Amino acid sequence: MAPRTLTSLPTATSILLLAAVLAPVAANQDGDALIALKNGLQDPNGELNNWDRDSIDPCAWNLVECDNLTKRVIRLDLGFRNLSGRLAPELGNLDQLKYMRLAHNSLSGPIPRELVGLSNLDPLCQKIG
Repeated sequence: MAPRTLTSLPTATSILLLAAVLAPVAANQDGDALIALKNGLQDPNGELNNWDRDSIDPCAWNLVECDNLTKRVIRLDLGFRNLSGRLAPELGNLDQLKYMRLAHNSLSGPIPRELVGLSNLDPLCQKIG
């Protein structure tokens, strides 16, 4: 019987390396979407003060939770924060978002149609109003 070889090891290593390279890119995409949201809101209490365009990791921002493995935004909890303004269409880029709470703020304007494509968003957790 021939000894087993580790031919799949380079493939597995390549996949892990690719994931490590792409995770920051996706995190920056998520950060850009959150900055677009911040730019459309008035935040008199400074709840979003540490949301910084120059920050590499939106996972460290207040009110944002990310998946530990992928470093993608999965939860956005902005309820009861005295925010006002409009939702940014760029929120549709948060394609790993599972939970979003925006209730009890003074948001105006329509809900961007880009949010309809967020297939991971739990319909029971879309607390917008």
